[in-house]
Amino acid sequence: MSSKTKIIIDTDPGIDDALALFMAMADPNTDIVGITAVNGNVDVNKAEYNIRRLCEFAWHTDIPVYKGCDKPLKRSKINAEWIHGNDGLAGFDFGTPSYQGEEENAVDFIIKSLMKSSEKEISILAIGPLTNIATVFLKEPKTASKIRELIIMGGAFCEDGPRGNATPYAEFNMLADPHAAEIVFNMAPQISVIPMEVGMQAVADKDFIEKMRDINTRCACAGADLLETAAKILKDCPGNEPVNQIGTSLYDPCAVGCLIRPALFSGRYGSVQVNTDANSEKFGMTSFEEGSKRNCLVMHKVDRESFKKMLLDYLAALP
Repeated sequence: MSSKTKIIIDTDPGIDDALALFMAMADPNTDIVGITAVNGNVDVNKAEYNIRRLCEFAWHTDIPVYKGCDKPLKRSKINAEWIHGNDGLAGFDFGTPSYQGEEENAVDFIIKSLMKSSEKEISILAIGPLTNIATVFLKEPKTASKIRELIIMGGAFCEDGPRGNATPYAEFNMLADPHAAEIVFNMAPQISVIPMEVGMQAVADKDFIEKMRDINTRCACAGADLLETAAKILKDCPGNEPVNQIGTSLYDPCAVGCLIRPALFSGRYGSVQVNTDANSEKFGMTSFEEGSKRNCLVMHKVDRESFKKMLLDYLAALP
C-alpha cells in the first residue's frame, strides 16, 4: 500500500493557485487523485482549462481534471479577473494542453472517490470558493466524515487588521459563495483553515521573486513572472488597504504547505461563522469563536522563512 497522502485539489486558477499546484505536484509524498475546477477567480471553464495547461506545463499529465460548479449556490456570480487577468494566468503562455479533461462532473468524482475509499484515506485541499465541496456534502452527506483532512484557504479573522481583500470585510473565496462556505463549516467534522492573514505573512517580495527566478527552471520562472505581475497590480490598487502591499501574498501555497508540513503553522480550535446576509455590508465576512463546537483549526501564524524556503525547494524539483 502506498504511503503517499492522497489528495483532491479543488481550485480556480488563479495566479497563487498556479504556485500551489506546482508545489503539490512537486511533493514526492503526495498522490494527487484528481484536480477539480470551480467558479472563482475566473469562470469554471477557464479554471478547468488552466488546470490542464498547468499540469502539462509541469509534466504532470497523468492527473485527471474535472469541471465542477459554474455558479454559486445562491448569490450572483463574481470573478477576480481584475487581478488574475482575463484568462486567469495574467496572459502568460502556458501552451495548449493535449489532454481534454474528464467528462464526469467534479462533484460526482469527489463523491465517488470518497465513498469507495477506505475510511479517512483522501484529503481535500480547497483553495477556491467552496461551491463544489458544499454540493458534495448536500448530495451525499456521508462524504463529510470520509475525508481524512479538509484544508480550506479562505476567510480572515483579524479583529484589528484586514478582514478582506474583496471588500473591507470579506475575503474573496468566502464572498464568492458564502452560502456554500456556511454549509461546509457546519457539516465538516474537522477543518484546517488558512485565512488571509496567514498568506499575508508569507509574502513574495522582490527578493523572494528573484530567488525563484534564480532557480532557472521553467516552472519557477513562470511562477516568478506571475507573482511579479500580481505585485505590480496590487501595488497600484487604489482605495483597498488590505491589498495595498509590497509583493504578493502566498495564500494558496500556504494551504499546500499546511498539508505537507503542518508543523510550520499554529492556530486555535473553535468554530467559524459566515455572514450570508446579502443586504449586509459584511456579506461574506467570517468570524471565529471558541465554544462547544470546535471543528475548525484556524491558523494564525506561519514560520514564513521556513515555508518560503520549502516553496523554493519544491519549485526547484520541477522542470
